Amino acid sequence: MGWRTIVVNTHSKLAYKNNHLVYKSASQTEMIHLSEIDVLLLETTDIMITTMLIKRLVDENILILFCDDKRLPIGKLLPFYGRHDSSLQLSRQLNWTLEQKGIVWTEIISQKILNQCQVLMELEFQEKTKALINLHNELEIFDSSNRKGHAARIYFNTLFGNDFSRDSENAINAGLNYGYTLLMSIFAREIVKCGCMTQFGLKHANQFNDFNLASDLMEPFRPIVDQIVYANRTDEFKVIKRAIFELFTNQYVYNSKTMFLTNIVSDYTKKVVKVLNEESERIPEFRI
Repeated sequence: MGWRTIVVNTHSKLAYKNNHLVYKSASQTEMIHLSEIDVLLLETTDIMITTMLIKRLVDENILILFCDDKRLPIGKLLPFYGRHDSSLQLSRQLNWTLEQKGIVWTEIISQKILNQCQVLMELEFQEKTKALINLHNELEIFDSSNRKGHAARIYFNTLFGNDFSRDSENAINAGLNYGYTLLMSIFAREIVKCGCMTQFGLKHANQFNDFNLASDLMEPFRPIVDQIVYANRTDEFKVIKRAIFELFTNQYVYNSKTMFLTNIVSDYTKKVVKVLNEESERIPEFRI
């Protein structure tokens, strides 16, 4: 797996030559070896890209993200088959029991709420941290009492004010949505590499969401986006968006090691799938 996130945001042509991505603009030409690339973000619609390059990027499991004319993520390119025995893994996925999915999903949400607590505690919102811990302690399988939703309301209103709503159109929500989209894209790639379908989730089951499973697995990682947006909450969206790219350059502690986010997501996804396949007993823990 590569380590570089390549962002292309100017009029240019992207082509393939000798296992390299070739970038050409009016003022420069640059070649980047495919082995170095983890994510390719095409931030403008004013880019020409050859089909041979696309084919080779897919071969190397490099995530390609496309943006619209407002420079917002609009789509991603994933291979049909992420591993040689995808059919076998798909049959396993379809046989995941409701009980097993409930146990795994609830543990994932437990991690999310604890990470939200950590964000508030670091910002010295002690009273609200205690409120979230109490909600966490009341979690049940599949969260029938919606402790997750109550925690989210307290959490976001503490960070961004009592008048804040996730449904409002503002720079903060635009930043959160942008960061969550990048997270979901990373998880979707790893899910496909594990041979699973992204459409079939653990609790997420929206018929209009092609990435229900990614939406489930990414939950504990959302607070790292929240931290970045909070730190830049008074800035314009374009400033927040640039800060969100820190997701790919920052390192986080995972399994007592300091790692890049994309490597953590790869390991986390594989291990969660193993638990769902009953090949392992405990899902990994991601704490910020």
